[in-house]
Amino acid sequence: MARSFSHDLSVSGSPTDAQARLRGVLIERLRRSAKMRLASEQPNALAFRPRWSWPLAFALYRMISGEAVNVRFSATDGGTRVAVSGRVAGNAEAIADQEFWAELLAAA
Repeated sequence: MARSFSHDLSVSGSPTDAQARLRGVLIERLRRSAKMRLASEQPNALAFRPRWSWPLAFALYRMISGEAVNVRFSATDGGTRVAVSGRVAGNAEAIADQEFWAELLAAA
């Protein structure tokens, strides 16, 4: 059963700068921690979906069950609000915790 999550965090800088700074870190950490890939990139958002893997039935199940992570960047007074939401299951549930995202943003 997939677990839904939603977190609002903040970082310094403009939304464009924050997205540029965090893009590589997000891609790498979600690839390793949740077996996800960057599915789409927009000026204010990144979307991640499960990677295709073996066995294909498992990868297909993850896609059908709606596993995904969406990261949105918006301007706030003195910084950028990073809104993270999604659904994950199994070993990927570790990324549903706010501590994972706070640590990830602090590392970038």
